[in-house]
Amino acid sequence: MKDKILSIQSKVVYGYVGNNIAELAIQLHGLDVISFPTVYLSAHTGHRPIHGKAVSKDLFDDLIAGIEAIDVLDTTSCVVTGYIGSEEILLSSSEFIQRIKKTFPHKLYICDPVMGDISTGLYVPDAVAGQLISTLIPYCDILTPNQFELEYILKHKVNTIAGIIDLVKSNPILSKKTIVATGCYLEDTPEGQIETIIIRGEDTERIYSQNIDIDAVGTGDLFTAIFASQLTKGKDLVSAATKASSTISEVLAYITRRGLDEMNAECLLRYIRE
Repeated sequence: MKDKILSIQSKVVYGYVGNNIAELAIQLHGLDVISFPTVYLSAHTGHRPIHGKAVSKDLFDDLIAGIEAIDVLDTTSCVVTGYIGSEEILLSSSEFIQRIKKTFPHKLYICDPVMGDISTGLYVPDAVAGQLISTLIPYCDILTPNQFELEYILKHKVNTIAGIIDLVKSNPILSKKTIVATGCYLEDTPEGQIETIIIRGEDTERIYSQNIDIDAVGTGDLFTAIFASQLTKGKDLVSAATKASSTISEVLAYITRRGLDEMNAECLLRYIRE
């Protein structure tokens, strides 16, 4: 039974970002998580000062070796990668994913290219962003960038659906991928709404959800975790993305009503369902 999701992303002592939020969201779908940390930080970047650091390549590779030795990868439905802040861990992650793909060619790999957003810009070094594009994206099946990350990868601002489609189709790597772009606001996006845009071959879908005016950290991590879980539970691509998008809006609306500025266990338990 394919009832596990392998998740490679950040780990924090306090807060709900990276694997902290992904693990809970996945488990609330009745699925198990094989969780690899890429960094250990005291809290997410919204809290200053931040302490901690990237895991060492030796430790990361050792954890991979341990998982490969106990033969659990066959029971995973998919691999998800999120924030990876160092070139060494990017390389190790890429090599690990390539081995998984070689052994299990139909294993789904969802890459969330976590490297920046519209409000803060790029928050990883240029070299890390470049290596992510060159070593992870070529091997993914589904890419889940936010609008800033999509523009960074395409090296072009996007504000129309036609412009996005043309740029994706002309990109030698992205044209072969399924793109699920989150948090998009285009020229014709209805007021008060925000979009998730799916581009798959010749097909395009625009999914609208309520735009909640709060800059909460971790929404992209939560989206990808719900999306991957919904796919694992048998939902189709559009249904999975729709569920993830609507859940994000519900969670953000709830924390806004409660006067909070970040997600917590209560809101996740309230709104995340199989």
